[in-house]
Amino acid sequence: MFDEPYRWIDAVHQRRDYISSQLERAAPVLAVSVLEGIVLATFHRQTPKLFELYDRMALAGIGHPADLESVRGQLLSLAHVEGFQRSPQDVTIERLALFGLAPRLKGAFEDVSVAPVILNVLLAEVGRTPDQDLLLQVSFDGNILRSTRQSVLAPDEETRLKLSKLLEGRLPSAPSSLSTVLPAIGRVLLEALYSPEELGQDESGNTVSPETAGECGRKLLSERVWEGILVDRDNTARIRRIPADPGWFR
Repeated sequence: MFDEPYRWIDAVHQRRDYISSQLERAAPVLAVSVLEGIVLATFHRQTPKLFELYDRMALAGIGHPADLESVRGQLLSLAHVEGFQRSPQDVTIERLALFGLAPRLKGAFEDVSVAPVILNVLLAEVGRTPDQDLLLQVSFDGNILRSTRQSVLAPDEETRLKLSKLLEGRLPSAPSSLSTVLPAIGRVLLEALYSPEELGQDESGNTVSPETAGECGRKLLSERVWEGILVDRDNTARIRRIPADPGWFR
């Protein structure tokens, strides 16, 4: 069926459109370096999106839960084999992404004879200082995006750029404490999941009805499940769960 190049190219384009349509309603994942480590935050309806991966590392994914579990299992196995054969210090998200995750996603995306992997992934690795933190995104087609201070895992590039700009505008100019950053993350997630009209904003994006925004925040916390974790800089073998504060979503 795919013996002619243009047929394969057309099939790949259709595959991209299909995967994008499956991802378009996913809630984004925000990752920010703070003084205490790296914080990752999102919302889900049924299945978690944020996981500990290895010492100093965390994994986030948006897409099909079964695909996320499959990829998580592969990365866990790869990380532990790498740590056993070499040393725990040799296990890095760059090696996991370049030699494990990206080739698998690229191969699955381009093999139009099998079911696609519906998944975008974010890997976070905490360093000794915020400047040494690393955030890697691997998209469903195997492309890798590298970031240092903040990252937004979103269904598409347009949404990623929009939310990255929102997040950058709300964050302090220098790495700050977790308590300072969490309200900014909460507000960006609120603006990602509700329209300006629902949030009581005018055409310029100014809030004209704070009560409306507060109502959206309460609705969000009742309809979806908050997920927040901290990859601890001082205790690199520990992932700390962060409970939600309603005051962040207003």
